[in-house]
Amino acid sequence: MTRTMISAVAATVLLGLGITQAHAADKKVFAVVPKALGVAFYADAEKGCKEEAAKLGAECLFTGPAQLDDAEQGRIVRDLITKKVAGIAIAPNNADSIGNVISAAVAKNIPIVTFDSDAPKSKRAAFIGTNNEAGGEAAGEAFAKALPKGGTYAILTGGLSAANLNERIKGFKSKLNGNFKEVSGSPFACNDDSSTGVQLIQDILAKNPNLDGIFFAGGWPMFAPEAYIRAVKNKAADIKSGKFVIVSFDTLPSQIKLLKEGYATTLIGQRPLAMGIESVKQLDELSKGGKIPPVTDTGVDIVNSSNVDKFVGGK
Repeated sequence: MTRTMISAVAATVLLGLGITQAHAADKKVFAVVPKALGVAFYADAEKGCKEEAAKLGAECLFTGPAQLDDAEQGRIVRDLITKKVAGIAIAPNNADSIGNVISAAVAKNIPIVTFDSDAPKSKRAAFIGTNNEAGGEAAGEAFAKALPKGGTYAILTGGLSAANLNERIKGFKSKLNGNFKEVSGSPFACNDDSSTGVQLIQDILAKNPNLDGIFFAGGWPMFAPEAYIRAVKNKAADIKSGKFVIVSFDTLPSQIKLLKEGYATTLIGQRPLAMGIESVKQLDELSKGGKIPPVTDTGVDIVNSSNVDKFVGGK
């Protein structure tokens, strides 16, 4: 092979590499930031965002703090701004503290949407997720129906500053009449941690022997099913007979199994897969200068013993 031919081949290879690198550089990266990576609920959101990104020829970067941490969530978003991602979807742990970070992204022309939990006073373009107050109302209706004479109850939540959880609690309480009484110290915060949630259940039941039911604003303790069963073992017979009521948000497979086995009364299922899909789809639209609806309600599923079989093995 002559030197001229070698040079021509090398130039062709380099050109090909250049094209490949250019295509890689042109690939949009959409970041999705949950409250915490260790929360089982977000697994389907990650799946949805990656599936939609693949359809668009883009990339979904699913990243967030290891556990609930307002400052760390903000730092991660600021890092994404520095990396100049094409758009960011975030589930704010604290709607107030994340506002400045969202403003910083918008100032750099990086579109922002919120999912699962909202920050309505911020400059985010839209919210994608459950109508949390309406979902809470559905939970309250189920709770009141199961305890027609009223009773004493406790609430388990994640972070006390989480807007979506507080909206659920507000909706839940709105459906309870004067015959219901909340125990002292409620709501109890587990910081979105399953082990803490299980421990809190044990403590609540030990300190309130006459308790009639518990509302979980999220399914955290049920994400650790064996530990959860041990925590409620003294109430197991009453749950199965309807004397003790447990209504919980979310319908993860472990929760569906627990409900079918009689360890819960009603589940209020969200649709995290849809949240992940819509987050990337709407960020892509914004990145092209398009318009999106200010709110996308992904809906809920009400699951109890009458229809649980439809949800076994996933919807």
